[in-house]
Amino acid sequence: MQDELDFKKLVIKFLAGEITESEVEVLKSLLHKDAEYRRIFDQENEVWRETSDQIKLEYFNEDQGWNNISLRLGIGKNRNKPLFIISKRKFYVLAVAASVACLMAIFGLTFWLSGRQHFDQTLVATTIVSTDEGEKAHIFLSDSTQVFINSGSTFKYNSDYNTEKRIVSLSGEAFFDVRTNPEKPFIVQLGKMTVSATGTKFNVLSYANDSRIETTLERGKIQVAIKGQEFINVKPGQQVVYFTKTNKAIVQDVVTEVYTSWKENKLRLIDTPFEESLRKIARKYNVTFEIRNNDLLDLKYTATFIDESIEEVMQMLSSVSPISYQIKNRTSINDKNYLKPNIIVRKRKF
Repeated sequence: MQDELDFKKLVIKFLAGEITESEVEVLKSLLHKDAEYRRIFDQENEVWRETSDQIKLEYFNEDQGWNNISLRLGIGKNRNKPLFIISKRKFYVLAVAASVACLMAIFGLTFWLSGRQHFDQTLVATTIVSTDEGEKAHIFLSDSTQVFINSGSTFKYNSDYNTEKRIVSLSGEAFFDVRTNPEKPFIVQLGKMTVSATGTKFNVLSYANDSRIETTLERGKIQVAIKGQEFINVKPGQQVVYFTKTNKAIVQDVVTEVYTSWKENKLRLIDTPFEESLRKIARKYNVTFEIRNNDLLDLKYTATFIDESIEEVMQMLSSVSPISYQIKNRTSINDKNYLKPNIIVRKRKF
């Protein structure tokens, strides 16, 4: 309760330009500790920007200001409305002080300290949602865009999201259900490649240890930009695969459910190459694979897995193809991957 009162006073003082350096540190600490405070602070910044030209700071009343903002935001007694639906998440909020020029560009306000010392300060934050292997997350952004984040992924966006731009970045895999806004394209940054959409549903796969980036369009339309190449306009049912080592990209027709069903905890394989099948299985079940015979790479699989264990999955694969396998559960604390079983796959001897 005391934290909530302190937070309320600090936000008002911050917006009114009466906050001290020590109070800024307290505010940053509260924002780091409570994601709900972060959400409210970001929304109030946006409201302040919209209404600051109508507010006379010299007559600014703390309680009235808070009430006005609360009414517009729908907070107060209802402030516990959830923003994130995340399972086993890692959630980090990083706040840093920006320069005088940055604040003037954003707020157009002049702040004074005691002794009429002139300075400007704001908090620019980056929200990071990170998932471990075998975990998933589901979040809502401030524009009602939904993001489903697959295991072993990191998703980032700044606190100015949906003010003038909608820009996010991803390392890993995510499915985006983007709220339509033709005036503010939704942009996913993926290193050398970016995906732009106004309102659509699409999947992106871009793991740091992979040599390919995939984007698969389920509905609507997207545009893919690769540095040094022409834009690629993608239609529903199409997939763009960019090979980072060769700097080549291809567009192909696919069954989109194969690439999007993971968000429903399903694993769909339709004539899927052996190596790609094992890669998908590894991410879903948090295991590693070691292939001992390269001629197994010519195999392809068609199957659907939902609640099966990794043992059941491997039994099924071995029953329909000439492979044998051995699951080695690592238990040595000196092995950095000791929590991740290793599966050795060989060609079966008849």
